Amino acid sequence: MEKINGVARCPYDPRHNSTAVISSQGELYAATVIDFSGRDPAIYRSLGSGPPLRTAQYNSKWLNEPNFVAAYDIGLFAYFFLRENAVEHDCGRAVYSRVARVCKNDVGGRFLLEDTWTTFMKARLNCSRPGEVPFYYNELQSAFHLPEQDLIYGVFTTNVNSIAASAVCAFNLSAISQAFNGPFRYQENPRAAWLPIANPIPNFQCGTLSEVGPNENLTERSLQDAQRLFLMSEAVQPVTPEPCVTQDSVRFSHLVVDLVQAQDTLYHVLYIGTESGTILKALSTTSRSLRGCYLEELHVLPPGHREPLLSMRILHSARALFVGLSDRVLRIPLERCASYRSQG
Repeated sequence: MEKINGVARCPYDPRHNSTAVISSQGELYAATVIDFSGRDPAIYRSLGSGPPLRTAQYNSKWLNEPNFVAAYDIGLFAYFFLRENAVEHDCGRAVYSRVARVCKNDVGGRFLLEDTWTTFMKARLNCSRPGEVPFYYNELQSAFHLPEQDLIYGVFTTNVNSIAASAVCAFNLSAISQAFNGPFRYQENPRAAWLPIANPIPNFQCGTLSEVGPNENLTERSLQDAQRLFLMSEAVQPVTPEPCVTQDSVRFSHLVVDLVQAQDTLYHVLYIGTESGTILKALSTTSRSLRGCYLEELHVLPPGHREPLLSMRILHSARALFVGLSDRVLRIPLERCASYRSQG
């Protein structure tokens, strides 16, 4: 068995949120903190044939005290979902949810951005109740990728010091691409406002590596742009104007999704973990004419016992939901027909 150094692949402290994904090419993309103190967050690539790359070190504009939530290998990109302090928020402190991406064939820069991503971009995820003054669920807690539908579901909550409220929003990959093809938001100097700036490559594609050398197409201007233009101006909008489901006075923590084909449509069955240790089962569709609804609340812990859920996974071959706790794993069948009564 080969031992691999865990630096830049997992945090020193399990309390630091981190995530990772292994690409189809065998490369490890990890979003974690690199140092013992937890002050050097990075999205880092290692293993595989590509050179090791990371986000810019000690640059809060790239990553500002992030909490990493999920990572996915999708097409030509590696996607990362996180929440962080919003550098563009000009009045006090605010936390925004983000989606970030990098090209999997990125090889870093020359002179500028050496050993650093040249294709790093990030955009805000908008999960809110619409209105004249929208109510934002700013803090992403969990994400789930439905590759069959090109959808990303996310669990969002209010700030921990705010009134407890939670929501689930769904995002199309096409909407994420649309945000990344739009204008950037840029700050000329520390005293200047963050303003929109045109995207010099509005339909950016990762492309292929040049035969004469992987850095040949990286001009000094393109590297300067990559160094300063990475925050998108427009937020990623959800599939439906309203969140799929919402709940007040409750904080959601985890989410997994099961696809169920009915006679009339394909339903998305959401299993939502809460901080108190219960699981909400809800029904969702991507139709603008149909609203999501709750089906049942599962009490998986003994009466009066509260314990946070650490993980949730669906094993389709067993048609079961597995829930990880601090000292045990629970198995819950996905089909619970015996819990319902019907009249013949």
